[in-house]
Amino acid sequence: MAHEPTNEAGVVFAFGMMAQRLGFVVHRLQTEFPDCEAMREVARGQWQRVRIEFEFESRNFLLHKHQPEGCDLIVCWVHNWPECPEHLDVIELSRVARQG
Repeated sequence: MAHEPTNEAGVVFAFGMMAQRLGFVVHRLQTEFPDCEAMREVARGQWQRVRIEFEFESRNFLLHKHQPEGCDLIVCWVHNWPECPEHLDVIELSRVARQG
């Protein structure tokens, strides 16, 4: 990418570029909630199904009135939702990108 994402579509693209490095295999993308179904390698040879919601900013999950029970993971560019439910993992791609 020439520039960092400025919206949710950019986050989806950035995740697609980083998914393998992050240990994900994407099975399905859709426009309804949740945006993605994938498998995540949690240990060598052990995979877990995860439901992913993409957001530019993590707090948009709340603004879009998504139900936390319907999702396992938020993938965002900026994690700015300190009150995010504990069971929801968050991957902040801007941080991952800075780490190389």
